[in-house]
Amino acid sequence: MSPVSYPLPPMAAVSTGELPVGEKWVYEPKFDGFRCLAHAVAGRARLHSRQLRSLTRYFPEIVAALAELGEDVVLDGELVVWQQGRLDFAALQERLQPSTAGAGRLAIAKPAAYVVFDLLARQGTDLRPLPWTERRGRLEGLLGARLPHGLVLMPTAADPAVGRLWMREHTASGIEGVVAKRVDQPYRAGARAWRKVKTRLTAEAVVGGVLGTLEEPEALIVGRYGAHGRLRVAGRTTPLPAAARAHLRDVLTAPAGDHPWPGVIPSARFGQRPSEPVAYVQVAPSVVVELEVDTAFEQDRWRHPARFMRSRPDLHPEEITQASSQ
Repeated sequence: MSPVSYPLPPMAAVSTGELPVGEKWVYEPKFDGFRCLAHAVAGRARLHSRQLRSLTRYFPEIVAALAELGEDVVLDGELVVWQQGRLDFAALQERLQPSTAGAGRLAIAKPAAYVVFDLLARQGTDLRPLPWTERRGRLEGLLGARLPHGLVLMPTAADPAVGRLWMREHTASGIEGVVAKRVDQPYRAGARAWRKVKTRLTAEAVVGGVLGTLEEPEALIVGRYGAHGRLRVAGRTTPLPAAARAHLRDVLTAPAGDHPWPGVIPSARFGQRPSEPVAYVQVAPSVVVELEVDTAFEQDRWRHPARFMRSRPDLHPEEITQASSQ
């Protein structure tokens, strides 16, 4: 039996604007996936999410790969699905099927990989008190000797230039940013002691609605034009600062005729789990805004709220299409 009480709250990262640098830091790419803790003992494996919900039956191919290791281990890592040259978060979400038979079919059609970045226990020894560099060495020894199909060792680099390269050149493949870890740090369950830097991009979108009122807009609902000339919902912004609210109340107007969107919008369109539809105030789709967004863009929408930067009166709404570069 492992001495680690499983499942345990995973160690987490706090967001920061810049990569920390120095000889005590190492860097890992932040993949667009599900955080996953894994426990393999006596040839059986269990998987749990960051919120400690069981993921075991949704990913039978990963359970089999962990059992194939032939050792009692507790691992930390990221579940991902790779499709058409990039990490596909939407396909990963589809793996959460309610039926065991459906999970088995999707394991074949859309197989996942488990990208392992930490070894918390092995063969009855609790490794969490060890510094990162020793745990990493033991993880490389474990997976270097036997790497079943479906398990992947997380890349790591000591050079911050490599971390910046991941952020700058690999966003198209689904890398969201970089996680920085101290080499002398033990694994502290539940602590937010790593550093996370997300890649930030700029993009344009058309304002189609607001949360709040036209006189006091609290956040924007934005869209882009599709291939058939229809304005499709592409996301929402974070709460607007006071200066942005004052500016936007002067440029946003009520629609003069029919609006391209329904009166309420499914929450899934904003990357949220299905819940109550989002009610909003429609506005004339005549204002283009520039946004700061992250790389989580799929199915023609941003999964996370964007940050309003400024309006773009120099751009016409119909120029802003789903094919527009981020």
